[in-house]
Amino acid sequence: MNTPTHLLLSAALLAKPGEKGRNWAAIAGSLVPDMSLYVMWANAKFVEGLSDRVIFGQLHFSDYWQLMSAVSNSVPIYIAALLVGLWRNSLVVTIFCISGLIHFAGDFPVHRSDAYRYFWPFSDWRFYSPFSYWNPRYYGNIISMMEIGLVAVLIVILWRRFENWRVRGWLLVAPVPYFAHGLYF
Repeated sequence: MNTPTHLLLSAALLAKPGEKGRNWAAIAGSLVPDMSLYVMWANAKFVEGLSDRVIFGQLHFSDYWQLMSAVSNSVPIYIAALLVGLWRNSLVVTIFCISGLIHFAGDFPVHRSDAYRYFWPFSDWRFYSPFSYWNPRYYGNIISMMEIGLVAVLIVILWRRFENWRVRGWLLVAPVPYFAHGLYF
């Protein structure tokens, strides 16, 4: 699942008008699992000058990149933090962690060759899904069309829930990444 979809899904499930702390926690929780990838990609691309082909064909599968992905996509870490949030009665921590877990639930069924170690540090096991959100050899073309449909539904839900013009402005921009790079066509 693409990062903007994670954001929209968490917002649709967790965000409420007028609750900024809750809403920012939902947004952050949906983004943090992918942040290690973005930071490492930006470093490789702009500091080291590597091509996307090298980055995603080689570096992405290196031990270091896989470890960083395992840490940022670790269900046990998020569950432990969720328990702390519940124990401390912290709505922000609780929503952040639930949002991260929603992110993992969205990724789990659509990662094939790029599957994560969701149960790190307790296990290095990976679920290699028969489906990929991007690879047409594993129904990526179909999954991506389903994802675009989901994005459209989520935008409608959020548009109806939020009357704030800033939120609606972001909702108008939300579909742009799906078409800007020809990801699905």
